Amino acid sequence: GSVSYPASQHGGSVSYSGTAHENVTVNIDVETTPFDRSIDNCNSNVSLLTGAVVATEAAQIASIDNNAKKIGQTIIDGFFKTIRSEISQQIMELTTKLDATLMHLHELAKRCVGKQKQMETDYNRITSRYLNIFEDLNNELENRIFELDKPAFVFKRESDNHTNRALGSDLASTVSVFGKEGSELQARISASIAKKRALDTIGKANIFLLKQKKLDETINQSMLNETVTAVLYLPVCFIETQSEESQIDRRLFQSGSLSKMQENELMADFQAQHWSIISGESKAQIGRYFNAELNRHFSSADTHSNRVKENIASMLNFNHIKSI
Repeated sequence: GSVSYPASQHGGSVSYSGTAHENVTVNIDVETTPFDRSIDNCNSNVSLLTGAVVATEAAQIASIDNNAKKIGQTIIDGFFKTIRSEISQQIMELTTKLDATLMHLHELAKRCVGKQKQMETDYNRITSRYLNIFEDLNNELENRIFELDKPAFVFKRESDNHTNRALGSDLASTVSVFGKEGSELQARISASIAKKRALDTIGKANIFLLKQKKLDETINQSMLNETVTAVLYLPVCFIETQSEESQIDRRLFQSGSLSKMQENELMADFQAQHWSIISGESKAQIGRYFNAELNRHFSSADTHSNRVKENIASMLNFNHIKSI
């Protein structure tokens, strides 16, 4: 800063207030040799301590490992000795039971061999006893079957003789005779097949005509030959619900067997009708039908079914049911 100082012959003084800046350089020389020496000594001691700790840890780990191996080996040896002793005892017990079982099996085998020999003897005796009876029965059945189907057997014998005669003869005329007889037989068989098919067709046509006649008679008996004006009733379900937001929803369900009617006209007609509380007789009829259906659908006696049944029954309120 600056200060004005007036001229003076005898000198004088003046006050000055301000800030003065002066750069000062200070050189500090610190002797760190003792500190460095102590650091080196500490580092050496720490290294020695680290080596001792590592050696001690390694010795401890080796000791723990050695002791663990000894303990484990002792446990394993004791376990196997115990198991070996138990197995030896079980082997002795099973050997004793096996010997007794083998002796029992040998006795049973001897008894089975004796029973087998006895059964073979009995079988041979029974077979020899009934063999003649079955042979006589077979002969008798053969004779009876021959008598019952004697025409077929005779036809078969004659056919075989005819075939042998046709094949065994060396005459040229035999071939023509055989061809003629075969042609006549084939024609007769074809005619018989055609007659059989025609007879079956006539029978089926007869059955169809009879059923058609019965159907026409049934229809004629059921139909009335007159024109009558009548009212036809069809089931229609009209549902009107009101949600929590006071929104009214109307739905109409019609029977699918007949043509659909105009839903808007039906809804308008339903709304224009006068609805009133149903009578006591209608309530009783609906209640009986409702209880019967409820008991039929929930016939089991478990707790859940009974609870559902009670809740459904409690929801039935006749005071809210109205009719036209």
